[in-house]
Amino acid sequence: MSARTVNAQSALFIGAIFFSAALFILVLGGCASTLPGPGLGTPDEMQLQHYEMIKSAIEAKDRVNALAALALFHADIFRWHTNILTVQTTITELLAITDAVDKEEWASANKMLIDYKSKYRPE
Repeated sequence: MSARTVNAQSALFIGAIFFSAALFILVLGGCASTLPGPGLGTPDEMQLQHYEMIKSAIEAKDRVNALAALALFHADIFRWHTNILTVQTTITELLAITDAVDKEEWASANKMLIDYKSKYRPE
């Protein structure tokens, strides 16, 4: 093999690496901007339904249905496609509401849900 052949092969190999890296970056950039679903503050219909289920169950002092609705709403959080800090804060707030419902502290659970409503904005 001559020196020209080795240099051509090296150039093709390096070119292929740069092309792959550029393609990878473009694909990642495109994926990040096209994530489906609403963000925090723009709930979809299912999230609204789960929020209303929580609200109704707490008002009716129905522990079983409130805990079920809270579990459904907890699963909704991971569809928000927001930063991890917002997700963790929301989970912490929902766990506090869940704890209050579990202890049947209805006034406390209702107050926390009303406070949470300003962040969630279900209207």
